Amino acid sequence: MKFEKITKLHPREFTEECVLISAYFTLNRIRDNWFLNYINVPGGAWQELKILKNQIEQRFYISKKERRADLVMQKENKTSLFYVAEAKEFFRQILSERKKIDNSMKSTFNRIKKLKGGNVKPIYSYTIGIDTTNLKGELFNETISNELSYVRRLIDKLPLIEGGRVCILAYWRGGQTKFSLVFSKSFSRELAEMFKRTFL
Repeated sequence: MKFEKITKLHPREFTEECVLISAYFTLNRIRDNWFLNYINVPGGAWQELKILKNQIEQRFYISKKERRADLVMQKENKTSLFYVAEAKEFFRQILSERKKIDNSMKSTFNRIKKLKGGNVKPIYSYTIGIDTTNLKGELFNETISNELSYVRRLIDKLPLIEGGRVCILAYWRGGQTKFSLVFSKSFSRELAEMFKRTFL
C-alpha cells in the first residue's frame, strides 16, 4: 500500500499502535528523515535491528527474549542520536511499569552503543496516546490539559536517566494527529528545540 493511501486510513480508536506509527511517520516521512532502526508494535514479530554505520545499513538479530523498546530511530548529526521510545495509552501505565520500561530502553541503547561505536547519544521517550475519539469542546480540552498537567507534575520526580526524557502526547483533533511535548529539566535544550520543530 502506498504511503498516500495509508495517510487516508482512520482507525476506530486511538491505540498504542497509532501512537507508534504516528511518531514513526512524523520523524521519518512527514517532518524529518530519521532512519528506522526497529519498531515493535504489540503482537508484532519484528526481530531485526538495523543500524546505519558509515551510511551502510547493518542488520542484527533480536531474540524475542531480549528486553527491547517499542521504537528506535537514528539521526546522524554531530553525534549519532538514537530515539528510544516506549508507547502506552496512559502515562500512569508508564509509571506502574517504569522500572521495567526504563531497563528495556537502557538495554536497547546499550546494545546499540556497542554495535554502532563512536559518539552516540540516547533520546529516551515515553510516547502516550490520548484517545480523544468522540470528544469535543470543553471535554476534549480538559482531557488533554489533565494528562499534560499529570505528566508535567511527575516527569522530574522520576529517577535521572542519561540525557533526560521527552514525553510525547499524541491525540486526534479535527481528524488529524496532534502532539504535545513535555521535557524533563535535564533534557537538552537544543534537542528540545529540534523536537518542537518536528512535532509542533
